[in-house]
Amino acid sequence: MSAPTVLAVDTATLQAGVAVWRDGRVLAERRQVVTTHSESLLAMIADAFAEAGVTPAEVDAFACGAGPGSFTGLRIGLATVKGLCFATGKPLVMISSLAALAARAPDGRTLATLDALKGEVYAGLFDVAGGVPALVGAERVIPPARVVASLDGSLPAVATVVGSGAHKYRELVLPGARLLDEEAGPRPGDLARLAALRAARGTYDDLASAAPAYIRPSEAELVKEKRSQ
Repeated sequence: MSAPTVLAVDTATLQAGVAVWRDGRVLAERRQVVTTHSESLLAMIADAFAEAGVTPAEVDAFACGAGPGSFTGLRIGLATVKGLCFATGKPLVMISSLAALAARAPDGRTLATLDALKGEVYAGLFDVAGGVPALVGAERVIPPARVVASLDGSLPAVATVVGSGAHKYRELVLPGARLLDEEAGPRPGDLARLAALRAARGTYDDLASAAPAYIRPSEAELVKEKRSQ
């Protein structure tokens, strides 16, 4: 598939995002701070389609942020996108929310962070080339004070830090690195662009089994584990 058309939805944070990607560019992008994504997501999708002049039937793939991030937000985003996939018969592409964050960084090693609450951050280290991030190691949830130690020999190579984790914990702006911008979460246009690259290769996620990448156990899982002990 060449130059696929993609609708992308980001619900990893309290800023909902929707973008329509076609012919190698963002035709429409919507971002809105929300209390709950269920209140506004469908209206944002409809508005983005209308601005782009694209119908759901013309979309080659639907994409959503895989997480990590807000448990509730990720569930709403994936359920909405799965509904669009089932309704249109089109495939699903899931993109790491940390990778989508890193995608706007200049070339080089980037630390992408999201505030995970509870005194922790979601963090992922990426090598970015031409706006395409490649994960180095694994994404994790970790106290900010342990991030530096977890980077081992990668610390001197980190040139850029991005995301809400670094906004909240400025010690994550590592020596020699710079905080890229004041935006807390991924841009839906970057998520759409990365999804279009996967769609062009015909690489999709299984619609039936696809689930968010929470990384951290849910409250229900923690309670269950505590009871079992």
